[in-house]
Amino acid sequence: MMRLKSLVILLAAGLCWTCQTEFPIDVPNPIPDLPAGSVPIPDAVKPLMEGVYTITNSNQRFGSDAALKWAGTHMTLFTRSSYLTFETGTRDSIIYFRGYWRVPTSDDYGLIDLMIAKEDGAASLLKGVMPATLIIKGVYGGGNQTAATPITLQYERYFSSKVTGKKFRIVGHRGGGRTSDRLEISENSVEMIKYAGRLGATGIEIDVRLTKDGVPILYHDGDINIRLTQKSPLNGPIENFTWDQLEAFVWLIRGEKIPTLEQALEAAIDHTQLDFVWLDIKDPNVVAAIRYIQQDALDYAASKGRDIEILMGVPADDVLEALKAQSNYTSIPSLCEISPEEARALNSRAWGPRWTLGTQNDLVASVQAEGRIAICWTIDVPAYINQYITQGRFDGLLTNYPSYVAYYHYIQP
Repeated sequence: MMRLKSLVILLAAGLCWTCQTEFPIDVPNPIPDLPAGSVPIPDAVKPLMEGVYTITNSNQRFGSDAALKWAGTHMTLFTRSSYLTFETGTRDSIIYFRGYWRVPTSDDYGLIDLMIAKEDGAASLLKGVMPATLIIKGVYGGGNQTAATPITLQYERYFSSKVTGKKFRIVGHRGGGRTSDRLEISENSVEMIKYAGRLGATGIEIDVRLTKDGVPILYHDGDINIRLTQKSPLNGPIENFTWDQLEAFVWLIRGEKIPTLEQALEAAIDHTQLDFVWLDIKDPNVVAAIRYIQQDALDYAASKGRDIEILMGVPADDVLEALKAQSNYTSIPSLCEISPEEARALNSRAWGPRWTLGTQNDLVASVQAEGRIAICWTIDVPAYINQYITQGRFDGLLTNYPSYVAYYHYIQP
């Protein structure tokens, strides 16, 4: 009977998986390959290229300037309107960038093909020397059209002391970006965590829930639904299903699996340069289930020489009480959203106010004077992002659009 029941479930699953809803992706496909024979750009060269560039044409599309940052082997340019992210390589003393540009808040995107020629600075860079003039040239297009419109960027300066003098956390919501924003990767997935740096994030916020058998997983909503997952035989609250059931029958929208918290933290430590993780607790029962997972991850990061903060979020009174019920709760690294007073009582590493409360500079300064940091959430409007960076005193911003935060942060004079 049990074997028959399992067969029925599998058959139902197969029927569902053959009739998936189509969800749009605002990324061109395919991205052209790098020239044959290209090899990775040496790590020592990458810091020389980082900085602020002037866009000498194509201003109407991208604006007048861009900030260039590396995330591992990938390079991203952040502009006022878009982010431009690339696969990279070098051959014959030429540096190549092949990728796409995308407006995070609309359906505008396209292919882009850039290069640094020998005479434009590549030959010097590849010798580890910053050239007197550094110019990036190329073409871009719209949608999947062949890139043909010229674009030129010229190195202007390195980042200012406002950027280099103080650690600022650009925290990507739901692992780096939301599924609803038409990204090619699902939110709260291992794949999104690995991609977050290319979107501008230096840290991530991830949502933690428990399965029926007590396994901490990443998932935002309270139930399995076609907003976040492909059709499957499972339907209803997450806590109604075991980890084995979710692993067997549920795929996220873009085809990834729902990860466990341990898998997510391992990915952040081993496969990214992220240095901040905010665990958004969706159920007070999560607290007891993850406190040792959190500590084990911190110990593992230390053993790997990784300087990364992993903070347990405290968004509401029920989670606050669950945390206070733990032994030695003041030693558990946390981020309290409730108030500076509760952050002090928990000995929280961070206070996390809602952005709609304003910059609150005096209150932020008082929290910082106690040795804590202040991370504001969730701020998405470019004009307010600019204001909070230039006029505020926060140590970081949580956002659905880390590329906008990256632009306004790195572009500071």
